[in-house]
Amino acid sequence: MKTFVIVLALIIAGGLGWYIYDFYHSSAPKPVAVTTLKTDTMVIVKDSIINAGAYDSIPSGYYQGMLPCKNCEGIQRTILFTDKEHYRMEELDWGKSTPARASEGTWEKDKGHFRLYQNDKPIAEYRLSKDSLINTESNGVRIPDSLSHQYALFRKNIGPENASWKKRRSEGVEILGNGGEPYWSVEIDKDKYILFKAPAIARPVIVPIEKTVLTKDSLVYAINTDGGNLLKVSIAPGFCTDGLTDHIYEYRMNVVYKGQTYKGCAVLLDNEVIGGSSKK
Repeated sequence: MKTFVIVLALIIAGGLGWYIYDFYHSSAPKPVAVTTLKTDTMVIVKDSIINAGAYDSIPSGYYQGMLPCKNCEGIQRTILFTDKEHYRMEELDWGKSTPARASEGTWEKDKGHFRLYQNDKPIAEYRLSKDSLINTESNGVRIPDSLSHQYALFRKNIGPENASWKKRRSEGVEILGNGGEPYWSVEIDKDKYILFKAPAIARPVIVPIEKTVLTKDSLVYAINTDGGNLLKVSIAPGFCTDGLTDHIYEYRMNVVYKGQTYKGCAVLLDNEVIGGSSKK
């Protein structure tokens, strides 16, 4: 009897030991296999993100920034990247009365960088970083990374194509203009009238459209009102901010009325071309 009890105890102890051994090894993690899987997955995701951010993006729309200048307060550079790898650029010297310098050309992507050309000659190289363009080379001279923050152009919003504009276009309005300090506005209806509003004017000025003058780079309306005052409205290509929003427009508008000049921006709702090809 004593021998039987001892044998039974050994059997129970042995079975319990094997149970514990199986439970431990079946439920315990496998460090080598799991670690390798996680590491491989992270590398693939990381490489995909790097490739997408650095090589799959291209510049589009407006970019603007203030560059260093030896003889002025700063050079405001604005670049508009258009379709078919073309761009338009404008540089304005702050603190001087000289007009803005306008130019245009083509661009191409090369190994994550963007090279700008004028008359087939490379003039600058940029790299795209999120919503900014960093100038890395200018006229064949490399710009040190330590100065990159001084040569950054930031993405700007294009004048919005909003529902109100679409409604006005369907009603025959050809051009809209506005500006701030103080706020004023102009709308030009096709072959009908010009409507001008400003706080200093008690009632809106409405004049019928007469002869339109198309100069080398501007579209000009000059009409005498019933009171004998000249209303002159000119629209010309040029990057413009209205002082009211952060949007950039492709055209400038100047209004002269009763000896006062109002400067602002314009939107051509029917895609009329000024100072270039023929207009509609």
